[in-house]
Amino acid sequence: MAPEPALTPRPGDESTDAGEVVADTSRALPWVAALSYVPPGSPSLRGLDLEDVLERAVQRWPDVTPAVLATLWWYGSSSTLATVLTTQLAVTGRCVDLAHESARVTVGETGTVASSTAAVTVDSSRAGASFADAVEDLVEAVRRRVPSVSGASLWAIASDSVANRALDVASALDRVDDAPCWAELLTSERGRHPFPAPRFVDVTANGRSRRFLRRSSCCRVVDAGEDLCTSCPRRTPADRAARWAALVGR
Repeated sequence: MAPEPALTPRPGDESTDAGEVVADTSRALPWVAALSYVPPGSPSLRGLDLEDVLERAVQRWPDVTPAVLATLWWYGSSSTLATVLTTQLAVTGRCVDLAHESARVTVGETGTVASSTAAVTVDSSRAGASFADAVEDLVEAVRRRVPSVSGASLWAIASDSVANRALDVASALDRVDDAPCWAELLTSERGRHPFPAPRFVDVTANGRSRRFLRRSSCCRVVDAGEDLCTSCPRRTPADRAARWAALVGR
């Protein structure tokens, strides 16, 4: 794992303004710019209309139970939130505070959160508490709307979203060894919230190595008629290992 200074800008380089954090991150990783662009008048994250977004999600997943629908919606939405935060932490050492009342989002045609931002930022020491509070608000809102959905599964999906996006960002920045540290930062409130600890596995095949996430959660896409994800916990350990090795050995 890279030393801590790799996670945080040098003294005097910190970008504390939310606009600067977003801009600096977008310059370093242009593909994330759209995920941080939220037009004026967009809904607040806290006030997100779950009835509306889940009705939209039915367009994408028309033949599943309410619990599966809510889980699939959260799988996509938490991935967006995690991408925004991990990219910003990686580039600037800060990220927008999605637990703050200023947090705003856009919603795609099928209901999934498509972008997010806020007017204030937090540094790496407070990023975990901020993210945990935002997740708690959303998980409680989903469960009020769909009581049959498992709260523990939603927390596990959030943890896996962070870890997978940390791997993506680390790969993009050629800093794969930093991925576990970024995942740890955003899921650090495990004593206060039920985040499973992110679990990474290094797989070697044909002389090449690659790091994977050993998922704690199932996104339930299999219940919508699609195949299990490669790292799905529903797979046997031997099946997962073989599939990981095949991906590395290509």
